[in-house]
Amino acid sequence: MNTDKFKSIALNTKTYKRIREMSDKCFPMQISMAKTNDFLIGKAYKKWVDGGGEKFDFNPYPNPNFKK
Repeated sequence: MNTDKFKSIALNTKTYKRIREMSDKCFPMQISMAKTNDFLIGKAYKKWVDGGGEKFDFNPYPNPNFKK
């Protein structure tokens, strides 16, 4: 595998299962999990760029002691 063209990431089990299900059932024919990710991230990226590339107000690790 050409490591300049492909990189791997770690996914939590819940996300992995969702992508597996979408790869198997969401499209007219079963596609790979890599292609499913490529498709979904491409759609989200286009939406973000078309929206001006503004940052999302999202924190996956919220600090319960932090107050705005």
